[in-house]
Amino acid sequence: MTTDRITGRRPRTTPEVLAAVAVLAVCAVGCDSASPRQHPTATPKPSASAPASPPDFTLFAGDWHGHGNAMTVKTDGSFTMVKRTYKSCDQNPPPCDPNVGSQINDGAQASGRLDTVSGTVATGVITTTNDGPLLPAGPVTFTFDAANDAINALRLNWCGPKAPSGICY
Repeated sequence: MTTDRITGRRPRTTPEVLAAVAVLAVCAVGCDSASPRQHPTATPKPSASAPASPPDFTLFAGDWHGHGNAMTVKTDGSFTMVKRTYKSCDQNPPPCDPNVGSQINDGAQASGRLDTVSGTVATGVITTTNDGPLLPAGPVTFTFDAANDAINALRLNWCGPKAPSGICY
């Protein structure tokens, strides 16, 4: 604060002076006579986490077969699997392979969904199973082998229609 040039003392501030300074300060900020403030137009920034397109599971979609196993994968990533247990239902409790006429049906069954895909590898989860040792619930990885038209999952080959003989049988 400055001092008075004649007396060399600081001037006293009276309540009236303080009130006048406060009114001037408020008026400078919000009076109609004050020049309007320009607010910069905010341009929304593009979201760094824009929604991603859903994974494309068409490489894995279709019917896949092997020796004692079969799988169907849909384009939305859902899948079902069946596998032979090699246990007769005449002598074993379920899960077992039931005989229907002269046909032996696969007794182990599971279903699940794929969640991600990166090139020729898709990952997902088996959500339901009736035979944990053969088709265990939990994480699963499908690896597509283009040269053999096959998917490897759960240490099994699941062959497509163009698979060479001997890959899945």
